[in-house]
Parts: sequence; structure tokens; C-alpha cells
Amino acid sequence: MELNLELIRKEISEINDEMLALFVKRMELSAQVARYKKANGLPTLDRKREEAILQKVADNTEDEYRQYALKFFQTMMELSKEYQETLR
Repeated sequence: MELNLELIRKEISEINDEMLALFVKRMELSAQVARYKKANGLPTLDRKREEAILQKVADNTEDEYRQYALKFFQTMMELSKEYQETLR
């Protein structure tokens, strides 16, 4: 099977569009979390929740991609916390 770079890039672009839409949706939900935490006097950081998410990612990712998936989720959670802090 011959690889076609343009077709591969087209598929990557489609995935990027889907990921962006999901990222925006996730950030919108993060705003809701921030409002809840603010109203209830809770800190932005929930270390147990983060650890559980990262453990699930590690458990459900193939060895070849695990370290990258963990970095991806860690970065996403950092951005979420950063955004939540702006709303407090």
C-alpha cells in the first residue's frame, strides 16, 4: 500500500478540527467547574482527580504512545486550571 502524504495530512486536519471542537467544549465545562468551586469554596487543584485521570490514560494507552498521551493530558489539565484561575 502506497502512502499518500496529502491524504494523510487531510485526515490529520480533520482530526485537528475535531480535537479543537472537543477542547473548546472541555474548556467551557472547566468554566462551569470553576464557578462551582468558587461558589463552594473549593480549590482549583484536585490532585486526586488529576491522578485518577492520568492513571486511566496510562492504563488505556499502548506503551508506544503512553508517555505522549500522559503529557497531552497533563498539558490539557494545566491549561484548564490556568483558565479556571482567571474565573475565580
